[in-house]
Amino acid sequence: MTGVEQADGFPVPASARPAAPGPAAGGQRDGDRLDGGRPAGSRPRSMLGYLVMPRPKDAVKGLLMPFTFLLAVAAGADVTGRTVVRALIVWGVLELLVYPARYQWNDVRGFVADQSHPAGHDRGRLPGPLERVRARVGASCAVAVARLAAVAVLALVLAPLAGVVWAVTAAVFGVAVVYEVLRARGTGRTATVPPPARPAVVALWIVVGAGYVVRGMTGLALAVDLGRRPALAVAAAVALWAFGVAFVTSRWVLESLAFAAADHGRLIWTARAEHAREHLLALVRWLPSRTDAAPADWAPLRRRTPWTAPWNLALLVAGTASAVTGVLLGAPASPEHCLVAALLGAAATAAVVLLPARRPLVLLAGAAPQLLVLALTGQPRPLAALLPWLAVMAAHLVYSSRSLSTIGLPSGRLRPLVAVPGAALARAVVGPATWEALRKERR
Repeated sequence: MTGVEQADGFPVPASARPAAPGPAAGGQRDGDRLDGGRPAGSRPRSMLGYLVMPRPKDAVKGLLMPFTFLLAVAAGADVTGRTVVRALIVWGVLELLVYPARYQWNDVRGFVADQSHPAGHDRGRLPGPLERVRARVGASCAVAVARLAAVAVLALVLAPLAGVVWAVTAAVFGVAVVYEVLRARGTGRTATVPPPARPAVVALWIVVGAGYVVRGMTGLALAVDLGRRPALAVAAAVALWAFGVAFVTSRWVLESLAFAAADHGRLIWTARAEHAREHLLALVRWLPSRTDAAPADWAPLRRRTPWTAPWNLALLVAGTASAVTGVLLGAPASPEHCLVAALLGAAATAAVVLLPARRPLVLLAGAAPQLLVLALTGQPRPLAALLPWLAVMAAHLVYSSRSLSTIGLPSGRLRPLVAVPGAALARAVVGPATWEALRKERR
């Protein structure tokens, strides 16, 4: 036996084939052991659903570009109706064409490893099985190429926006190339948990923030002439990059829990080199070693984690830089005012990290002196100047409350506000009879 099978003519290592789920899969109790696999009853994505929207759980990232655009508007940017239309077009190109194509490329490269992922059905990646690799990869590549062809057509048709469209496309795929090279070098080498934090893995943690710079700076640049305000451009880029690192590393450490089980509260890790998840599993060294819940339902970032954790270090940088960004957003500010904003932002961010049990109250307590200083120093729109810092901290409150099973989902209180109108719209679109049939099938 060679340990290799053929899938659509391609050799596939036996170690990469998904194993049959055991009796304890899906977070079910096996004695005193709780596994962090996929929830019982979950369904794999359809190929059509994937091709339409490759990463539904990442949809929240698409709000970053319009958010930074609106931040500039709130701070007093001179925006016309034409500017808004330009921003909407670029936003659509970026989130409906460019980024989906980039995600599809990432999923094609990770197709084999994704098939053996313990939570593969819930991650929303390119659907299997391995036996249909040629058809799946071929269809995804064809749609990705079609998306990029649509970008090229739009750039030709919308000549005034061609420069922006090509720039964001080049930026997205430039970051993607660096990411894929680093991931190929840094993963798929060891089954040790936690694996060594090799330079390529650490570089991955840093590079992931660049995509947030692309999204955020695009929105800001469409509302503000950053060429005339280099200090604002630098501060905003640092804030966005650091925020991206904090967001992604905190999400990755939650995703690593798919490889964990709890035995009498003690975490037990099971991973193979073929999973190629060292960039996730290297982060578990900063997690507590014990849990009081099934790994899939555990929210470890609700409690204090070491200062040296990448998400904490990045959040401190993001909080500091976002406070400076707010000061510079409304109007040019003196170095002294920027320094005061940086110190206050850093102190307030550190308090949010150090006092996790009271984060909402700590956030408000940290915002108050910043708002007071902004008002006393003559900021024309002090609340707008505080918004970048508030946004970073509010995002931190949300993603630090998440578990593996709730990544990408709205909070329990907000979920009905999203689900009810969404269900009503879907029912109106597909018709009552089809809607009822869909509900019965789901049950």
